[in-house]
Amino acid sequence: MSELYFRMQSFLGDQQRLMERMAGRLDLWEECVGLFPRGEILDEMDAALQAGDTNALYGAVHRLKGNLANFGFDSAAELAMKVLAALKEDDLVTAKEGYLQLRTIYAQIAERLGDAE
Repeated sequence: MSELYFRMQSFLGDQQRLMERMAGRLDLWEECVGLFPRGEILDEMDAALQAGDTNALYGAVHRLKGNLANFGFDSAAELAMKVLAALKEDDLVTAKEGYLQLRTIYAQIAERLGDAE
């Protein structure tokens, strides 16, 4: 396994499922994860939350969830799904609480990705 994989391992879910998804190509995973949005997605989500724009927040969280789920960050993707469900139900208190947790986890992921560059 690569150094990047080991750095990110605490955030990753099922290794076998990830390797199947990537057709056994860890280099492809590294390339894709290297393209993850960093602070810009956090800024976008923060701005939407601050403006009370739940549609923009939903869209940004949905995009992030797709990246997280596709590339093995299972627990963060599940948290994003909970935020999306709360937004759909107009449960803004739960959505905000979940978002703050998601934001913290994703900031840690982005920081580790940045350290790998």
